[in-house]
Amino acid sequence: MSRKGVFCLLFVSFVSLRGMAQDTSAVVLDTVIFSDLSFKKFTDLAKFENKPYIIMFGASWCAPCHRIKNEIFTHPKIAQIVNENYLAYWVDIESFDGLEVNNTFRVSQLPTLLFFDPKGNPIDKAIGYFDGYYLFKKFRAHIPPSQRNVEWDHNIEGE
Repeated sequence: MSRKGVFCLLFVSFVSLRGMAQDTSAVVLDTVIFSDLSFKKFTDLAKFENKPYIIMFGASWCAPCHRIKNEIFTHPKIAQIVNENYLAYWVDIESFDGLEVNNTFRVSQLPTLLFFDPKGNPIDKAIGYFDGYYLFKKFRAHIPPSQRNVEWDHNIEGE
């Protein structure tokens, strides 16, 4: 292959991977952004961006899963710490794709939240319903101290 062909191939590959990235810098977000990529592309993106990621397992019949998604993941502090420091993926274990992903992880209790380093190594998990502060501490524990620019406000009503 000629130099020009190699350059074009590298350029197209880079542009394709960058196109998968989640650019949330210009938007104020009040909810955790879950990727809509295929699981393979999602994990490739995490490696490419060298970013840790989370996988949340849920189902339509799982009331605690919906509470976490609708109440905890919409908390401004949770959304900020996750969107700035992690990539996030939601797995509906009832869907075909969700069944495939769960074949890898064998999650047997819902809700389950798995934490991974950028290379895909498991680093933590949370099983069952958890409150916002508990989850905030888990997210915060896995980012370097220099990136911990979010603090939990215990004075917010309802927490």
